[in-house]
Amino acid sequence: MVDRCMPVENDFYVTSGFGARWGTTHWGADFGCAGGSANRPIYAAQSGTVTAAGEASRFGQWINIDHPVEAGAGLTVYGHIIPEVRVGQQVRAGERIGYINPNSNTNGGVDPHLHFEVHRFVWSPPGPNRLDPQPWLAGSRYPNDPPPIPTAPVPDPWLPALEQLMGPVT
Repeated sequence: MVDRCMPVENDFYVTSGFGARWGTTHWGADFGCAGGSANRPIYAAQSGTVTAAGEASRFGQWINIDHPVEAGAGLTVYGHIIPEVRVGQQVRAGERIGYINPNSNTNGGVDPHLHFEVHRFVWSPPGPNRLDPQPWLAGSRYPNDPPPIPTAPVPDPWLPALEQLMGPVT
């Protein structure tokens, strides 16, 4: 079971979605909240390893997290933020990793917000390996929600009788 978490708290909403915007393509989703987003915390959407944290062109600062297959795979990008993690650090889904940069000069002069991207495998240039974050995040818990409890597989009550008739089932 993949543990996914929203990268922001539950009072945020999408201020600009993935896709066509201003005559170009917006390769992520922007999250903001009423009353302002400056200095609000951001959270790891999946468990993984921080592969970038700090200065980034067009983002001011960013964080990239690489997610191993067992955590759900892919890479997530968090832009227009101030990192509180370092490269090489292991983070868990729902762990606080930084906060939204209050300086609107780092995000094109619009209100402070989180720019969030999902890359299918590793960081990739704009194109088909970048995924729409909204369907990817569908059903995710919020940072203050408890993580899911792993469940053990339920044994098939018919398996012993079936193996007795047919031999071991592999």
